[in-house]
Amino acid sequence: MAPRPAPRRPLAPARRGAPGRARAPGEEPLRRALCAAGRRLAERDLIGAGEGNLSVRLGGGAFLVTPSGARKGALRPGDLLVVDADGAVRAGRGRPSTELAMHLAAFAARPDARAAVHAHPLAAVAFTVAGAPWPGDLVPEAAVTLGPVAVAPFATPGTAEVPASLAPLLAGHDVLLLARHGALCLGATLEEAVDRMETLERVARIALAARLLGSCEPLPRAAVAAVLRAAGR
Repeated sequence: MAPRPAPRRPLAPARRGAPGRARAPGEEPLRRALCAAGRRLAERDLIGAGEGNLSVRLGGGAFLVTPSGARKGALRPGDLLVVDADGAVRAGRGRPSTELAMHLAAFAARPDARAAVHAHPLAAVAFTVAGAPWPGDLVPEAAVTLGPVAVAPFATPGTAEVPASLAPLLAGHDVLLLARHGALCLGATLEEAVDRMETLERVARIALAARLLGSCEPLPRAAVAAVLRAAGR
């Protein structure tokens, strides 16, 4: 009788990320939150196809970021990558977002920011294509939620031109429009950054609808000041 073959050892599950790296405390909820934020951006039509990118601080000089080319509305927690402040991948498969340099520049300039969201809000970007001034004084939420909105000059997406165009503006703005490209919103939390992106597009749509109806009058300065005082700003 032929000898019985030795039992086969089960295959070890595929490991994701750098060998030996343990996920930081609190990282799992952030992974789930980032995926939920990607779905929210897609559901609100703020991104399409593989557009947009998101990132959050993990602490210890590490950042959790979305992968390049992926549909952000279909991300799973294991799809995300961990990078360091130099952009080197410390965990995860694939390549980080092509706009990683923009995210890292924002975090370096704004130690108070815990999250950064880049999307392509249609009406908001249309204002930059038309060369129209940003309508930041139309409704209360424009002043309270967004604050002053800066418009950066056009820069070639995915290149060092993008963080260079934003560099003079990051310190004083939570919301920045990238001419003919998209928008970058920062927040103390991921939810705050996404809220700002959603509000940015809503304000743009209000302004567009008002112009189509024939009048788009700003709030008086005294009214804007009163709104800010009431909001504790």
